[in-house]
Amino acid sequence: MFNLFNTNKNTPPPEWVAELQATQQRWFTFLEKLEVRMEELCTAAIPELKQLLQDDKDQYQQTFYKVQSGINGQMRNIRTKANDTYDAKVLDVYYNYKDQLGYHDQLDDFRNACSDRYHKTFEDKYNYWQQELDKAAVDDYELIYADILQKFEQSKNSFTCKQCGSPITIEKIFFISTYIACPACQTQNTFEPGSAARSLQHIARGLAEQRTKHLYDAFQQAVDMERELYHINHELQLSIHFEKDKQVAAAKQQQVAANELRRQQAIANAPELNRQYTKAMFDEWKAITPDLEEHLEKMYQQHLALINKSV
Repeated sequence: MFNLFNTNKNTPPPEWVAELQATQQRWFTFLEKLEVRMEELCTAAIPELKQLLQDDKDQYQQTFYKVQSGINGQMRNIRTKANDTYDAKVLDVYYNYKDQLGYHDQLDDFRNACSDRYHKTFEDKYNYWQQELDKAAVDDYELIYADILQKFEQSKNSFTCKQCGSPITIEKIFFISTYIACPACQTQNTFEPGSAARSLQHIARGLAEQRTKHLYDAFQQAVDMERELYHINHELQLSIHFEKDKQVAAAKQQQVAANELRRQQAIANAPELNRQYTKAMFDEWKAITPDLEEHLEKMYQQHLALINKSV
């Protein structure tokens, strides 16, 4: 609990200060209960989602998506409950006394503390658990790829010529029907890849993105930092407008300037980080499906042009 209501211990605080203290304590306790509920829900759901994703043989994975939808619905309900309670129990009290008392430091301290506890701490925890749920709902493409490679190794020497019966070694993974010449009689044989090999072109991008996620995260951090600093400065500038202490206002203005420098640096860094991620991702994609290299290079250049255009 933040000590935002400094009063003389020998003097009972005004009734409105006591109500702010009680409201803030109830609000913090309420959010703690919601956070415990989120943790319990997700801790139980994540292993279940992973197991369902692995075991669900239905092509459309209807059972998995039904369970996932239900869990996401419960998460949204928790967030909605927090938002509705904030409006009804915190902002109503704030604006009620704001109308009665006008500007008052303790009122703004109360609102800021309750807002930070909600929009920062609670939201950070909500986003963390939502990301963990999202990760549980994503196939592990490395495992799928390893299975494709294993099946390829097991089958690459089992193909024979339809004309002379000579063995034909499949030199690489094909994911579409392909003509292969028999080295003994030169007869053209149609090779039909299995379902695992055919799936390679569908999981290749996901695998490439999975392998380069650390670069994407670095890019996203720059984007998030720009947004966060923008909102921080917006709040600081609003508080400067009402600040009566000139020294405090000047210190806040210096902080705004420092934040703006960091924000502009994040803006400058983001495109290059995006270019680094995009190149690495497409390089991985090409390595996984070399037959598509020419097509993927065209896609890469298109993506690169969009990044450069946005700068």
